[in-house]
Amino acid sequence: DGDSLSYKLCFGFVGSASGGGGTAIAKPPPYGSLNYSLPYDGETPLGGQCSINPNTGLITGIAPATIGQYVLTACAYEYRKGVLINIHRKDIHVAVSDCIPLTANLKPDYSYCDDYLVNFHNEQLNPSGSQYIWDYGDGSKVDTTNDPLGSIIHQYSKAASYKIMMKVILAGGQCRDSIMSNAHVFPGYYPGFEKLGSCILFPVQFKDTTKAKYGVPNKWSWSFGDETTLADSSHAATPNWKYTTPGNKTVQLIVGSSVGCLDTVTTNILVTDKPPLDLGFKDTLICSTDTLKLMGNGPGSYSWGPGYNLINPLDPKPLVYPKKTTYYKVQLNESGCLNNDSVLVRVVDEVTMAAGPDTLICASDTALLKINSNGTGHLWSPSSTIINPLVKNPQVHPTNTTVYTVKATIGKCSLEDQVVVKTVPYPFSNAGNDTSICYADTAFLKAEIVGSRLLWSPSSFLSNPFGTSTKAYPLTTTQYRLYVYDTLGCPKPGFSRLTVNVSPKLQAYAGKDTVVVRNQTLQLNGSNGPFYQWSPSLYLNNPTIANPIATPLKDITYVLKVYSIAGCFSLDTMKVKVFQTEPDIFVPNAFVPNGKNRLLRPIPVGISQLIYFRVYNRWGQLVYQTEAAGQGWDGTLSGQPQATGTYVWMAKGMDYMGRTVERKGVAVLIR
Repeated sequence: DGDSLSYKLCFGFVGSASGGGGTAIAKPPPYGSLNYSLPYDGETPLGGQCSINPNTGLITGIAPATIGQYVLTACAYEYRKGVLINIHRKDIHVAVSDCIPLTANLKPDYSYCDDYLVNFHNEQLNPSGSQYIWDYGDGSKVDTTNDPLGSIIHQYSKAASYKIMMKVILAGGQCRDSIMSNAHVFPGYYPGFEKLGSCILFPVQFKDTTKAKYGVPNKWSWSFGDETTLADSSHAATPNWKYTTPGNKTVQLIVGSSVGCLDTVTTNILVTDKPPLDLGFKDTLICSTDTLKLMGNGPGSYSWGPGYNLINPLDPKPLVYPKKTTYYKVQLNESGCLNNDSVLVRVVDEVTMAAGPDTLICASDTALLKINSNGTGHLWSPSSTIINPLVKNPQVHPTNTTVYTVKATIGKCSLEDQVVVKTVPYPFSNAGNDTSICYADTAFLKAEIVGSRLLWSPSSFLSNPFGTSTKAYPLTTTQYRLYVYDTLGCPKPGFSRLTVNVSPKLQAYAGKDTVVVRNQTLQLNGSNGPFYQWSPSLYLNNPTIANPIATPLKDITYVLKVYSIAGCFSLDTMKVKVFQTEPDIFVPNAFVPNGKNRLLRPIPVGISQLIYFRVYNRWGQLVYQTEAAGQGWDGTLSGQPQATGTYVWMAKGMDYMGRTVERKGVAVLIR
């Protein structure tokens, strides 16, 4: 009827009482307005940052900072010919809560032109715990995901454009957002382009070759990779571009289709000062009866010359049959850009070849056959012992004397020759079996040979490196090679090898000499071997272990034998002096630093541990102390000699029964 609408926010009404009669009919107007709390009212029910569009009725803005329930009343004013004829109201209740803002963010359009299986995701990361609900627009069930970006995979069943919708919510549902987008699913889209031309200062023509199963390409955005300008772009389907500098250029095409597909293809092209021309070969040899095909590869038109015995001079690959050596020149023209090159065709009337002299090699060796030939092709036989029978100089490995035949060809011309390869056995060498010896022991080597002379290597630790029998005394495991030479024609030695395994060095340790008292037990502690034997076994509880218990009644010297399962051994001794007293610590009463008794040191008897030995001067100053048995005071303090006189010593130790022994006394320093 030509009416028009206008929207505004207005005051809402309070509830109305029933009109009576048991019915739910409200009393007739007028009705009272809601009592809004300041600073809110009917025109600003969500505060001053929220408003309604008078033309569309869309309410937008920022929610108030105060949590609560808000009532918005929208009034629609209807005008006819500029006269207000009706007002319609709608109340909207909005709950404002304290939550983290969520954002549903999708691009306006998505193209899926590779497969029906597509991947959707939100373009913005939302707070942890966000839940995404996807409607794919194809009538399938909606999907929900808790992926941080809302990523989800969906399989469409047919090609079409779909209206998709995504909602994002937090637990409780108070905070949410949603958005719609378009998904263009049209598999079978293959972008591409080709170019014609490659020279600077000449237009290079580009052509879109995109293939599409659905729709047709209809949008193009080219970037030609010209580093000299920012204006190297075009939106044409078949543009051209003139480059002013040579080099590699990165050309990019973004191509869209009529069904919404969009893809990018990038290619590197080479721009030169002349078109690329590949002749395959620049110099060749033919026989005078042959016809040769020249090989021109590169974009553009060709012109070959001279015309001497030349067929199809405008063909990229013409035929020639010269009877004499000739240079054939070619010019390539690519849209006015030129390149020139030439091919030398050498012509001979026959094949020349010399297989060379016969040769002698050692049996099982490989030999290199070298011939002098102008042939362009070669075939050797018999091929069973030739590594590559088609090369000019092949490697052969005959098992016995063999006659090799070679056929050299130049086109239709050919020539054959022969060479004999004679084989001679290697000199016989047998170094013998591997052997094992103890450290610092000797091995006896005896070899068997068939030859005129021999050499053992390495020659170190050998009594005679040139004899079939020799003595070897290496200190570490060593492999010896036996080289045997003869005069039968094999220039190489025959060789064999053996290993002399040397057992690790054993270094028996019985312990330091010690002093005990009569009837005192002594713990022996041998080391550095797998097996042990103490001798004599007198006073020992077990002479075949590393740490037997000894109870000597008199002075005795024990010999410790440490040995291996291979029979290697080492010896060490330990002296035990037996005092006929109780455990004690003895200290001399005098010492002479520059004389025979130059140290004042304790002599522990039957003591397992010296706890301390201390020396004091007459003023009570500590001048020396130690915890090590066998060490003592040399009569100095901080490197300075001390005066002659009397010094007090104190000592403390522990016997083998765990009892403490303390002693003290005086000693005279004499200079």
